[in-house]
Amino acid sequence: MIEGENIECEVTSTEPSTKRPYYFQLDVLKAIAIAFVVMDHSLTWEIKGAMGSVFWERLSIPFFLIVMGFNMGMSFKYRNAKNLLDLYSMEYFKRKIKRYILPFIILYIASILLGITLGYLSTSEYLMLGFLPFWGPGNWFIPLLFGSILVFPIIYWLFLKQPVLAIALCFLCELAMQAILWFLYPVAMIPFNAFIITAIRVNIIFYLPAAGLGLWFSKGFDMSDRRNLIVYPYFAFSLFFMFDYSTGIVSSLPGVIGQKMSIIQEFIRGDYTLFFYGYAGFFFLLAMVSLPQTASGIFQKIIERVGKSSYHILLFQIFWMSIVYWNISQTAAIEHYIPDFAAELGWPSLWFYVPFYLLNLAVSFTGGMIWYEAENRFLYKNKPKTDSIML
Repeated sequence: MIEGENIECEVTSTEPSTKRPYYFQLDVLKAIAIAFVVMDHSLTWEIKGAMGSVFWERLSIPFFLIVMGFNMGMSFKYRNAKNLLDLYSMEYFKRKIKRYILPFIILYIASILLGITLGYLSTSEYLMLGFLPFWGPGNWFIPLLFGSILVFPIIYWLFLKQPVLAIALCFLCELAMQAILWFLYPVAMIPFNAFIITAIRVNIIFYLPAAGLGLWFSKGFDMSDRRNLIVYPYFAFSLFFMFDYSTGIVSSLPGVIGQKMSIIQEFIRGDYTLFFYGYAGFFFLLAMVSLPQTASGIFQKIIERVGKSSYHILLFQIFWMSIVYWNISQTAAIEHYIPDFAAELGWPSLWFYVPFYLLNLAVSFTGGMIWYEAENRFLYKNKPKTDSIML
């Protein structure tokens, strides 16, 4: 998900003389999002559903995706990259390999060593998608992130030429993916179908509407700007469908309305879809206009470091939670689902989830931030890492 080192741009042959502006707001959003990610993997679906998580905790991935799109627009703009040769330059891929792939390789090696130690290594076809041999929750986001490295430059290139068309195509990409799932792979009971469904679900093309929103906002995030007024009806549209997604009230109505809504909800499956991004987009803009652009004070500086470390926090969280899941329920770790922590550990009260989450949060944040700082000192000699179009 996730770095936001947008203080200064690296100097290349296409680099303009001006520096890319830094937005503290993005680090705040990423810090909130990564905290929600850890929460998502520390609580069962039943508890999250009872807490109305779809309206707040499930904003984590949409926030990351919108930030990725926003950073894409800002990064390419301040590199002055306008043609495909500049966008797909060797320097571009070198930066991405160093920034995102090398840390993942470290995680992959650690995952193998952990699996050997605990006596289990997956050899399934899901390894081809970028899943770890010793799986941890959140692993699915990594192939999405890597795919964005290949897809984002051409999206930006099209956006420069035809902005509205580019954003429309982002939304059509998800609709096309949803149609494939609807018509060809309606159920995941067959192993091959389950693999194809997962391959689609971890593909950045499925999530382009959110990234497209971020790209659109990179040209200006004033909520009163005429070009951004579409966010208000989109917010209302998303809120309506999110309400029905979480309650099923509209879908259960007798007659045509209930039937139509049921078909729509069955066609657009999941809670990371274009039906939800208008809601997240509204709060993204609200944060951008309400929060300060620069960090001041100790607390804000801490938030800034968390935001900048968010990719490494995600990776460390995957590693840490893989150990937690394995020790609580090996079946959950092997079959990739959230275990019933209270039942497995014999908690007398659901309130034990609070210290459990805080422990996972503290370990994930501490480990990820130390990793980030160590890498920063080793690879970058304390120079600000730059030109991040991702998390």
